[in-house]
Amino acid sequence: MTNQTNTYSQQMAIRLRQIMNHLDLTVAGFAVFINRDASHIYGILNVSRDFSDALAEHIGKLTGIKGATIKNINAEIPASISKCESIVEFRKNYKANPEYFLNTKTDRSIDAFVCDVLALTEFLKTPKYLNEIEKFVELEYDKTFVDDSLSKALRYAATKGILLKDKKPIILNSGKYGKRMLDVYWTNPDKPIKL
Repeated sequence: MTNQTNTYSQQMAIRLRQIMNHLDLTVAGFAVFINRDASHIYGILNVSRDFSDALAEHIGKLTGIKGATIKNINAEIPASISKCESIVEFRKNYKANPEYFLNTKTDRSIDAFVCDVLALTEFLKTPKYLNEIEKFVELEYDKTFVDDSLSKALRYAATKGILLKDKKPIILNSGKYGKRMLDVYWTNPDKPIKL
C-alpha cells in the first residue's frame, strides 16, 4: 500500500468513525444498523480494508445523505443524521443492547470517550492545554469529570499513541507565557484507529 493510499484509507476510517459518532453507535451497533459484519467495519477502521463506494451508498440510503458526500473528505458529515428515521427506529428497537451505543460505553469509561470520541474531533488537531480540553468537552458534550480523571485519560491515550503529548509554557491571564510548563495534547495523525 502506498503512502498516499494509506493516508486516504486513514481519512476514510476517520470518516466512518465520525458517522458512527454522530449516530452514537459502537462498531457492534453500527454493524447491526447497516446489516454488515463487524469484522468488515473493523477492517475499514484499521485500514486493512477499503471503504467501498457501494458501502458508502448503502450507509447514505440509511442516513439520508449521498454516498459521495460520505466519501468526500472536504464535506462535513451533518450531525442531523443522528435524527434520521432509520436511526431513531434502531434506537427504539435495540435500546436493551447498551453495547450498541457509544453513550453507554463512554458513560462507563472515560478512556473510551477520550480515545473513541474526543481524539477524532477537529478540536484536537492542534495542541491543547487540559483546561481548554475541559471547556470543549463541557460545551460540546455536556460532560464534566471529577478530580484529575480527564487528565489521566489524556495521559493514557498518549501512552497508547492515540494522542501526542508535549510540554508548553503556561499562558497567564495577561496572555503572556509563564515559566511553568504544562502538558498539551493533540491527535496523532499517523496512528491508524485501533479499537
